[in-house]
Amino acid sequence: MKTLLLTLVVVTIVCLDLGYTLTCVTTKSIGGVTTEDCPAGQNVCFKRWHYVTPKNYDIIKGCAATCPKVDNNDPIRCCGTDKCND
Repeated sequence: MKTLLLTLVVVTIVCLDLGYTLTCVTTKSIGGVTTEDCPAGQNVCFKRWHYVTPKNYDIIKGCAATCPKVDNNDPIRCCGTDKCND
């Protein structure tokens, strides 16, 4: 009986994949791109094209709790798998 209980606990832990952290591509400074394990509660990666002029834009990437809202017409893409915002 103890063996069965122990087996069930191990299977449960493996199946739940406790402690999963999303990894997103992030921009830290102009031209500086890296990957980051998102903090707890931030389960979305995003990529935003911030237009400085109609033909000139910065790309901003990072983690977020929800897909960020933009107050201008900047395109934004959100996703929920590792490095999906590359």
